[in-house]
Amino acid sequence: MRSASSARRRHRFRRPVALAVAGALLLAACSSDGDPEGAGPTATPPDDTATITVTPPVDGPLALRPLSTSDGRIVDDLGRDVLLRGVNVTSLGEYWQGDADHPPTQPMTDADWAAMAANGFSVVRLVVSWSRLEPEREAFDEAYVAEIDEYVTAAAAHGMHTVIDMHQDAYTATIATTDAAECPEGTSPAKGWDGAPGWATITDGGSTCITGDRNSSEAVTAAWNHFYDDTDGIRTRFAATWGRLAEHFAGRPEVAGYDLLNEPEVSRPAAELTPLYDALIADVVTEIRDAEADAPFGHLLFIEPAIPAGNPAFGIVVPDPERIGLPITNVVAAPHNYAESIDIGEVTIEAMNDLFLGVAGGIGIPTWLGEHGWWGTDAESLEELDRFAADLDANVLGGAWWQWRQPCGDPHSVPWGGYEATGESNEQIHLHGLACPGDEDLGPTEELLRIVRRAYPRAAPGTITTLESDWRTGALTVEGTGAAAGDELVAWTPTGTDGPTAVLEGLEDLVEHEVDGGRVLTATVVADGAWSLRLVPR
Repeated sequence: MRSASSARRRHRFRRPVALAVAGALLLAACSSDGDPEGAGPTATPPDDTATITVTPPVDGPLALRPLSTSDGRIVDDLGRDVLLRGVNVTSLGEYWQGDADHPPTQPMTDADWAAMAANGFSVVRLVVSWSRLEPEREAFDEAYVAEIDEYVTAAAAHGMHTVIDMHQDAYTATIATTDAAECPEGTSPAKGWDGAPGWATITDGGSTCITGDRNSSEAVTAAWNHFYDDTDGIRTRFAATWGRLAEHFAGRPEVAGYDLLNEPEVSRPAAELTPLYDALIADVVTEIRDAEADAPFGHLLFIEPAIPAGNPAFGIVVPDPERIGLPITNVVAAPHNYAESIDIGEVTIEAMNDLFLGVAGGIGIPTWLGEHGWWGTDAESLEELDRFAADLDANVLGGAWWQWRQPCGDPHSVPWGGYEATGESNEQIHLHGLACPGDEDLGPTEELLRIVRRAYPRAAPGTITTLESDWRTGALTVEGTGAAAGDELVAWTPTGTDGPTAVLEGLEDLVEHEVDGGRVLTATVVADGAWSLRLVPR
């Protein structure tokens, strides 16, 4: 029997997360709970009252260079291995608001960006919403794109790339149950979520009530099927919107790339959906690549599997670039690993990462975990996170934590019916915590951050062959091979100059750059071949 804190954690954060192959279904098909009174399906744009000081991107060792893929790795234009490690930011998402007193998002501040940098992050996965990009058919919202640009620029000013994530959960913010009495026995009223605009949501009048997972209602299933079928050209419009967004950011090295669609749903048997999902990916990639045709480089394309959250019997659709007719250059597999942080059966953290790496490696593309996270500081959660961190390092994996801060009005947080009607209260333990209701600031969650911010190489010459990082002592071992003389290593450590001592082999000209939260170390490869950096506790 799991601890009470673990059970509470599973209840509050129910997300479909797993990829499967060879007939193995490793799926978190969980649901949102029903409550006795309802709140309307209101999509709420993010609060943009906070101001962000826009400064130019950093230069020096934290300069953000164009990224691409090579031999199953993410590399920069100097050919160095690049590890993108950071956090998801939902501030610009347009989410359903289930409580009039609690907005579903909070704007980022200068202090937030500085805190991320001080924890060694090199990337943010920035949630954006189709519903705001194209609120009316063919009406592209340039003002919203300017907001996205402001966030990209702010992240870059703190040494962080941005992965722009076209986010959705349960298809849209506009499908929600307004009256619990509408739901028959065995079903529950549904919250709204985020994603498609209302004009692109076709439900055939289906029930909004759910039988389990948030994708399980008739209305959500119908909406997904019409999207994949390109009814009334809505899938075509989605792809075109991606093209407009990619045109804006063409040639911008601070943008790592684009996550084409968050957690797409398998809304019919996988054999039927596969050619439609392939067509969606092909259409979006074509729009993006056409928009970037005159740019000096093309951005990374982060592609996720389609998951049968609403009906696990449908099976999983694993995108295959060869089947789609898509060159694998700059394609990255971007699954989510919530093994052990959410109940998905007996699969372990390590087995899930091995599965992802095996599938992507067979295709010849890198893996990057677009989401992962724990939402408690009990001993069990911290032990699991410790193992997760060690496995990321052993596999030289990057990824983005879900999430920086989760407001009380976020659909993951708010009860159906709102706080006053239900009397519910909770704490949202993310990397920055909040107490609900009221969005009371609990500050940084140090128990999580001390593990997440451990030392790692941001950019490494040649190919990284060994990565071991001990967050308890600050010890770090990084080894690489295939480097060229003169190439530069850039590594982060959350320790000061009185911390672990650097020991170099095959490297010279060590420089310790003191920054908020720690040090950035740079060193130069002496001769072609192997090298190593060790940080040894004093």
